Amino acid sequence: MKSFSTVYNNSKKEVLATRASLYESQKVQIVNVLKEAYMITGNISDMPMDVQRELATKVLEYWSPKTGINRAGLKLLTENEITLSPRSTKEDIKLYIEKQVKKHLAAITEAYRNSNVTAVTEAFKEDIEPQVKKTLKESFINNTVWGVISDRIKNGINY
Repeated sequence: MKSFSTVYNNSKKEVLATRASLYESQKVQIVNVLKEAYMITGNISDMPMDVQRELATKVLEYWSPKTGINRAGLKLLTENEITLSPRSTKEDIKLYIEKQVKKHLAAITEAYRNSNVTAVTEAFKEDIEPQVKKTLKESFINNTVWGVISDRIKNGINY
């Protein structure tokens, strides 16, 4: 008959191995969603080191080796929505604005038609600036919003 400590240690090893495989699969899911969001094809190891470091930082915003996926990671996986933070880059902010514009395209297009561009800009500033703790230029927001709207117009896609 096995001793209690032997059974306990074996059980503990099994639990830790299961948890490690769960955390690894969560990390793979996060990496795949980020690769899709940033339109990265191919192997990450083939990319320049600075891009690899940037992607690793993004992965750690959504996942931890000790605790696995966090709330932001769950939101990324379930809603495919990038969460902004003070470490967010200009590209992150642009992707966030583009997704929000696509989500609320009818209302934003109507606001642009009615010359309420400043209302849209202020709404994005109020939403994004506290998250990233940076001041955004109105021209950056307007150019990003207008880029999405004009792409929809060029492609003949109605909202």
